Amino acid sequence: MNFQTSVTDRAMESEQGGGPEAPDTDQTTIQQQINRFPNPGLKKAIVDAKRLIERTHAELALLVSEFHDRALAELDHGISTVRWLEKHCSMSPTEASGTLKTARALEHMPTVTDNALCGDVPWPSLRLLSEARDRYPQEFEHHEHVFADTATYLSTRDLRRAVGHWEQQVNYDQALGDARSVDQLRSFHHSQTYDGLWASKGTFSPEGGHIIDTALNAICDPSNLNGDGRSPTQRRADAVVELSRFWLDHNADAVTSGGEKPHITVTLDYRILTGALRQLPEIGGTAVDPETIRRLTCDAAIIPMVLGSDSEPLDVGRRTRTIPAALRRALEHRDGGCRWDGCTAPVSWCDAHHKIHWANGGRTSLANTMLLCRSHHTATHGQNRAPPDV
Repeated sequence: MNFQTSVTDRAMESEQGGGPEAPDTDQTTIQQQINRFPNPGLKKAIVDAKRLIERTHAELALLVSEFHDRALAELDHGISTVRWLEKHCSMSPTEASGTLKTARALEHMPTVTDNALCGDVPWPSLRLLSEARDRYPQEFEHHEHVFADTATYLSTRDLRRAVGHWEQQVNYDQALGDARSVDQLRSFHHSQTYDGLWASKGTFSPEGGHIIDTALNAICDPSNLNGDGRSPTQRRADAVVELSRFWLDHNADAVTSGGEKPHITVTLDYRILTGALRQLPEIGGTAVDPETIRRLTCDAAIIPMVLGSDSEPLDVGRRTRTIPAALRRALEHRDGGCRWDGCTAPVSWCDAHHKIHWANGGRTSLANTMLLCRSHHTATHGQNRAPPDV
C-alpha cells in the first residue's frame, strides 16, 4: 500500500495518459493488505496515512488557489469559486470559504507551505496561520520561519495560544479589544423538537465555558459511574439535567410569578402509576416512560392532576413534597451518599428512593427511604435492578 504518490502526480499521469492505473480501492483488497502488515509496519502505515492526508490538504489548497487565479468557476460556470467548491466538492459554505481563504494565504507563506506539502503541518494549523497572516501580513512575513517550525510539533490548540501571544505583542490594544468582544458572542438556544425531545446549542465565553466544563467533568467522573452503560454524550446530557435540578433544589430565590419554586406538571391516570393501565403518562404533552414518573415521584415537587376514566381532569391538587426537608436531612446524615454497594456518589447527586413505592402503599418515612444516585435510581425503576437490601 503506497502512501507516497501525491494527488497532483496522479492527476498529471491521468492527464498525460498511459500512466499507472489508479490504486485498487476495493474494501476487501485494502483490508487484505492491511491484515498482512506486521505490528511495526501497521504503526508506520497509520502515521504515513495521516501525513498523506495533511499533504493532500495542502495540495488541495494550492489547486484551489490556481483555480481561483484562472477564474475558471466564473468563466466556465458563471459562479464564484466558493459556490463551485460547494457544488463539485461537497463542501459546506463555511468549509469552501475557509479553503479558499487558506489557499490565497499560502501564496504568501512559502516556508509554511513547504512544510505542509511534506505532511508536517495539520490542516487546522494551516488555516490558523493563514488567518494570522491575513490579520498582520507585514509582521507575519518577518516571523513566518518561526511559525513554520513550531506548527510542525505544536498541537493546533497550543499553536493557537502561541499565535495569540504573538498578536498581543504585535497589537496589544487590538488583542484586548478582541478578548472583550468575545464575551458578546455568547448565546444559548434551547427548544423542543417535533418528536418531544429537547435540543440545545450554545456558545460560551472562555470563562463560562471553563466553568461548565469543570462542572460536567466533576459529575461525569468515571470513578463515580461504576460502568453504568451510558455513552459519554448521554452522561453529559444527564449532567446538565443534574446541574439544573441541583440549582432548583438548593436555591431559595428560584420562584415563579406565583411565588412557588419551579416544578414539573405530570399528567397521568393513577392506574398508570400503579401499573394497572397500559397507557403512557405525559410531561409537557410528550409521552414518557411510566418508570420515569415513578422515579420522579420518589423525591419531587409534583402537582398531581387526577384524571377520570375518560381522561378528563377531575381535580388538580396543591403542590406536595413527598420527601420533607427534615427527612431529607436525616437521610443525608444516615446514608452519607448513594447506598448502592460500591457507589461513592455524594449526597448532592442523590434522590430519596422509596423502598416500597408510595403508589404501592409505601410510607414516606426514614425506614422506607434511602439515598440513591441518579444512575442507580434510574436502574432501580427503569431496568428492574434491585437496590441494595439495607
